Amino acid sequence: MLRQFWTLMLAFLVVLAVPNAGNTTFNGHVSIVNSVAFSSNGNLALSGSWDWTMRLWDLSTHKPIRKFKDHTLSVNDAVFSPDNKMVLSASADATLKLWKISDGKPFRTFKGHTGMVTAAAFSPNGKFILSGSTDKSLILWDLKSGVIIRRFLGHRGPVLAAVISSDGSSAISSSYDGTLRRWNLISGQTETIFEGHRFNVNDVALSKNGEVMVSGSVDETVRIWDVATGRILKTLYGHEGFVASVAITPDGKRALSAGRDRIVRLWEVTSGKLIHSMKGHEKAVWSVAFSPDGKTALSGGGDEVLRLWDLSSGLEISK
Repeated sequence: MLRQFWTLMLAFLVVLAVPNAGNTTFNGHVSIVNSVAFSSNGNLALSGSWDWTMRLWDLSTHKPIRKFKDHTLSVNDAVFSPDNKMVLSASADATLKLWKISDGKPFRTFKGHTGMVTAAAFSPNGKFILSGSTDKSLILWDLKSGVIIRRFLGHRGPVLAAVISSDGSSAISSSYDGTLRRWNLISGQTETIFEGHRFNVNDVALSKNGEVMVSGSVDETVRIWDVATGRILKTLYGHEGFVASVAITPDGKRALSAGRDRIVRLWEVTSGKLIHSMKGHEKAVWSVAFSPDGKTALSGGGDEVLRLWDLSSGLEISK
């Protein structure tokens, strides 16, 4: 028995001595991480969670810098302002909140939705924000005053994600109704309805030039779209279970997807070729994001952690 004891102790000490063992993840949240984002300079990360908080992370150390807490239900989306001085959160408590990164305190609350707020985005000039909700609407807000500029109606189900084009003229939303819509932010009218997914579309991402769009759905597919024509360019198969999140590089050449099967996949957009299948999460992956230079990726999951990936190798990055 004594020999067995020391054998077990030796094995335990060996695990502790393994370089970087347990140091690859970003630990701090106590529930599902369902939103991740990079700052525009690539030095910081932001996460939102079902634990009602957001956290700001130092990417070089994997350590939290600040916790943002004021929502009364889960944070469904969290994004940096273009100048990296503020962050915006969307919550199941039906509000959005604007926070200063410097002190971690909210200084403006946006109220207008009658359901959970599922999506948040800044306009490129930082003067407006867009939100989406389970009340089936999107709202364009004036950032400085908090006043509603326009409400967008048309989806027949909850809005699940929304992005603004890099020129600030249009937005694209995805919905539980199985469609995506392209909106003119000036007129408030729907310009294009994208149909092809068989079930709710959980997420959408748009290339910087606004020409290519990626979507992920409960139908277990990732679809690549020509925004101008509304045509499906590629349908990517491989996920086993729903696709919860997608992302696209600014140049539109590569895409990320992740979901129920716990695997983060990296794709070549033009060919539809699978480049890497990145494994490490122990539960469903709810959010993915590319770094500004496209060399690394973040993921957040039901295992309550964030993971940072090197996209040249497909391996997780240790601190």
